[in-house]
Amino acid sequence: MNLKKIYIGIGAIVVVIIATLIFFKFKDTSLDKTIEKVKAYDKYTLTCNMEMVENDELKSYLVNVSYLNEDKNEYYKVELYDKALNQSQIIIKNSDGVFVLTPTLNQIFKFQSEWPNNSPKPYIYQSLIKLLETGEVEKIKDGYQVKCEVQYPNDSRVVGQEMIFDKSLAPKQVTVLDSEDAEIITAEFTEFKTDVNLSKDNFNEKEVLQNSKSEYSSASSELPLYPIALMGSTLDSEEVSTIDGTTNHILKFTGDKNFTVIETPVVASDEIVVETIEGEAIDLVDGVAFYNEGELTMMKSGILCKVYSQDLNKDEMVNVISSMQTSSLK
Repeated sequence: MNLKKIYIGIGAIVVVIIATLIFFKFKDTSLDKTIEKVKAYDKYTLTCNMEMVENDELKSYLVNVSYLNEDKNEYYKVELYDKALNQSQIIIKNSDGVFVLTPTLNQIFKFQSEWPNNSPKPYIYQSLIKLLETGEVEKIKDGYQVKCEVQYPNDSRVVGQEMIFDKSLAPKQVTVLDSEDAEIITAEFTEFKTDVNLSKDNFNEKEVLQNSKSEYSSASSELPLYPIALMGSTLDSEEVSTIDGTTNHILKFTGDKNFTVIETPVVASDEIVVETIEGEAIDLVDGVAFYNEGELTMMKSGILCKVYSQDLNKDEMVNVISSMQTSSLK
């Protein structure tokens, strides 16, 4: 009798195990099929509200993304609208290269880069799906929740990312976390469409610039911007220099590591100006910086910011330029 009960118990356990395996097999197969479907998307548009914490300052952006895959070429357009500064910057990738557009200045910077696929982005769908494939997936009521380890090349704080998708794998929410699970970046998606009309003309840098309304305010009246990340140094001197009508704000910092910041408000041109940038493109979540030995350049809100130093390494320069804000150090 006891032996019979043992057999019955073992049989019940086996049935439960098999049923569980079958359940997860079908669930995983269903998810795998959905992943393969969304990886084949040849176009989409999405919109999200993104917030970033940098040096205890909260930055808020409205992000619009368009994507097209045509003739074996990938086209991207990302518009990052800074809600606080009422400024917009657009990054475009097409068959001719990668371009940073500043509508207020009628200016285009061209550079060579694998952007946006060279590092994770909370607003690039392909990046999210790639992390989904390697992450820990949990089925929830309205879709899937994903937890994964991730590194952002120019932000050493980032160690993890959590994502929520609906049942069709449309993105709903992304949270980028540090080692203490504090939120560094959050993105709330308000729109994701794949049934959209897009052509290569939508990714022509000059046409996009011409069609972008220059209705954003100028931040030049708020100069100079001051870095919060000082790398153990203090503001030693501050001066304003005007050469050929161009005004430069020069901030010199001395201490553990010496560096100089030069800020130049760029005047809008009547004609489109295209400038090719040499050096390494530093891919940041909210824009692109350019690095040459001892020099880092970034366009921020219509202001050309440059950091010069023989003491700071590249990552430290990125920290300095990313921390620029209007708060006075005096």
